[in-house]
Amino acid sequence: MEEPQSDILIEGNAPPSIELNVGNLVSNQPVTLAGETNQISPNLFNLENPQNVSFVMGPNGQLVAVAKPPFVWKHFWIGGGIPFALYAVPLLLMLIASGLEAEYFRERVGLVADENSTAYTGEFTLESDSRFEWCTIHLDSSPQRYVCEPYDDRAIIIDSYTDEHVGYWNSQNGTIYLDSGIDHGDDRLEIQFETQTDEGFLMEILYDAEELMIFGCCLGFLLSIVFIIAGFSSGKPGMGWGGVTALVAWPFIGLLAAGIA
Repeated sequence: MEEPQSDILIEGNAPPSIELNVGNLVSNQPVTLAGETNQISPNLFNLENPQNVSFVMGPNGQLVAVAKPPFVWKHFWIGGGIPFALYAVPLLLMLIASGLEAEYFRERVGLVADENSTAYTGEFTLESDSRFEWCTIHLDSSPQRYVCEPYDDRAIIIDSYTDEHVGYWNSQNGTIYLDSGIDHGDDRLEIQFETQTDEGFLMEILYDAEELMIFGCCLGFLLSIVFIIAGFSSGKPGMGWGGVTALVAWPFIGLLAAGIA
């Protein structure tokens, strides 16, 4: 007689199921975990600023919370202030230079013939607050006969017909001398000087403002791109957005500088 077979009870432990309530994460509520676990944290994600957290899918299909880097105004002023300063300082110099334009003065000096000679002399003294710019010679019978070549503190007179140096002006003693070996008789012979007021060392810097503006714009443009790349790639969004702001301002600064120049 066969004995009745007894039922064999096999118990298997299935892996615990985990329910992740994303809404609770965002609203700063504890996460509900269903299943067996050795340690249960009542507030696994303690988020003070949920808007600064983004959720991404991990390599194993897990939902991972990644904190967004904070926006720091100090980084913004570094990324935007340095390039903008390179634009603004030369532009400010150009504005000052446009308001401090030097005054130009012209003066004619008549040359007098020496007795029994073909030499002509005159005198012109440069003021201490003026700078010599150029000169030209007028002769009634031949206005283009003589050419005056200006230098910083002197001038050379050339006979355009022979290309010879026939005279000079010396700023040290103010003497004008011309002798081409020709007696011009009653023709009026004059030399005209043009000078401008000299504002000193500051004015010399302001004259170079346009060149500084070109250099500043180029360097500021490159730095703004560098700050954009460095800021966003290193987790400093403030620096990146500062670079973006400086880059956007670059064409407007260029147009303003072109209008002043």
